[in-house]
Amino acid sequence: VDTRQEDLNARRRAIEVAERREDEWQAGVAEALKGTWLENGISSPGIGGVLDQVADLSKCLQDRDAMQLRIDKMVADRDSFLVEVTAVAAEAGEAADDEPEQLAIRLAERLQRAERTREAKASLVNDLRRLQDQREILDAEISAHERRKNEVLSVFGVATLADVVQRDELLRDRDRLRTAVAELQERVSSELAVEGFEQARSILDTVDLDSLAIEKAEAEQRLHDLDEAIHQHLIRQTRAVDKLDAIGADSAVARIDAERRTVLLEIEEKAVRYIELKLGIMSAGNALRLYRERHRSGMMERASNAFALMTRGQYSGLTTQPVKGGE
Repeated sequence: VDTRQEDLNARRRAIEVAERREDEWQAGVAEALKGTWLENGISSPGIGGVLDQVADLSKCLQDRDAMQLRIDKMVADRDSFLVEVTAVAAEAGEAADDEPEQLAIRLAERLQRAERTREAKASLVNDLRRLQDQREILDAEISAHERRKNEVLSVFGVATLADVVQRDELLRDRDRLRTAVAELQERVSSELAVEGFEQARSILDTVDLDSLAIEKAEAEQRLHDLDEAIHQHLIRQTRAVDKLDAIGADSAVARIDAERRTVLLEIEEKAVRYIELKLGIMSAGNALRLYRERHRSGMMERASNAFALMTRGQYSGLTTQPVKGGE
């Protein structure tokens, strides 16, 4: 019983302490609310809800302060942006009559145009460098061609390339003429059966042209006669062959065959003689022509040069042609 009594007394004392603290707390709250709209409009039990709302209000105030800080920073950034945009516009010579946003848009568009212009300029600069490189290459080639041209003009001793072409054609004609002369000299030497053309010339210098022309005419007549004789022999041979074909196998065949062989031998002999005379006539004709070319008169040479000049090079000159012992 004593224990319970002590426990009850302790609880009573605790209640008294709690009540005293509650009174003190309410007095403190009343003192805190004195002079506010909550002084007479809230009961003690409603203080807890108000405190909860005050705690939420504190959080909202923190959020408000954070938002205000962000707004202040945004305003500061906007002011800084406006200052920079205005400075850039003034530096770029852009009129600042419109709103800052429109001014910024115009500057951005101008920047894009400037970037495109810069890229186009870079492309044009690259093209210009490439063309300059090509021009340097062409200039080097032109210089090389010019040096080569001057060397060629100096070698030929003329002033223009057209003169070089003409001089080259003349040189080619000279080489062809030299080749033709060498071939003719070799041919004359071969036909006259001598070792060199000097010996052939000495032989031709001693030749009597008139007698040579007469011999040539006589040889041509003999050749004509031989041609006619060969023709007649061929006719007789053909007839003999026809007769042989018509003859049977008897003793006359041997006789006719012997006659045929005799005729063939005569034809062969006369053909050889004909060829020898023909070659002799050709050699004599060539020798006579060369002799006349080398010993023609100065008047003939001047007439040949004058004729070539009159025809403007269409004809190289005049020459003689033997006709029945004359020219």
